[in-house]
Amino acid sequence: MPWENNMHIKQEENFELLPKSVLELNPQYSSTLGNGLDVLKCFSNSEPILGNTDISKKLGLSKPTISRLLFTLTTLGFLQRLSASGKYTLGPSLLTLSYPLLRQLTIREFAAQDMIDLAKIAKGPVSIGIRDRLQVVYIETTYNRYRNNAHPDIGSVRPLLSTAIGKALLYKHTKVEFEMIMNRLMDETPEEYHKFREKVDQAFMQIQNSGFCTSFGDWRPNLYGVAVPFKNKINGHYMAMNVTVSSASSNQDFVINNIAPRLLDLICNIETKLFDDDVK
Repeated sequence: MPWENNMHIKQEENFELLPKSVLELNPQYSSTLGNGLDVLKCFSNSEPILGNTDISKKLGLSKPTISRLLFTLTTLGFLQRLSASGKYTLGPSLLTLSYPLLRQLTIREFAAQDMIDLAKIAKGPVSIGIRDRLQVVYIETTYNRYRNNAHPDIGSVRPLLSTAIGKALLYKHTKVEFEMIMNRLMDETPEEYHKFREKVDQAFMQIQNSGFCTSFGDWRPNLYGVAVPFKNKINGHYMAMNVTVSSASSNQDFVINNIAPRLLDLICNIETKLFDDDVK
């Protein structure tokens, strides 16, 4: 499906699935604002501190342009300048900006205790995720005492194609949304796309037959994951919940026959609570 044809899609919520090169053709798109947000997205766990040159290389923008963007973002509190190095790190205004979104996601409160209980049984973290463009972002996670090297946390991201939760989220999208996501993944991460494309179809069949999907070592070889999508959108988002366990302390049969049924029950309980609260 040519990207240019997708510009005629009227649903505004689908615009975030279009490549930047296509969005820039739309007169409603603000390139300056887009570039500023792209600067913020350059920062990550692996690169929490960046300088003008680093960001210029990442975005392909001139140093003077980056300097203006850095100055503006710093004055607004979205970046902090480190006096010792002259480089930048993310600022506290990002937390202030994201807090209202987290507060709207009341599922975090409804699910908290059930997630803790399941984490105890599974001996691994339990998390809720939504899709952020071409990745999964966690909006809630609980460890109890059990952690593994997945290190999930609120705001941490995961790939869509190689994780159980990513494939569970993809399952809920419309055909048009799914095709747009897959086309972008094919363009931007072709190696991952071709490696896991067939497994996406297998996961969809697994969800249709059993209500859940699994991933055994696809994302990281020492991790097993199982995920269940929520039936309906919550606060306007497709959501899914997953459990990740260490392959050293668990096995595939335990994930499928013990953890997965409990995760299905947990999702059902949460959806019932949410529905009853909406009715009230």
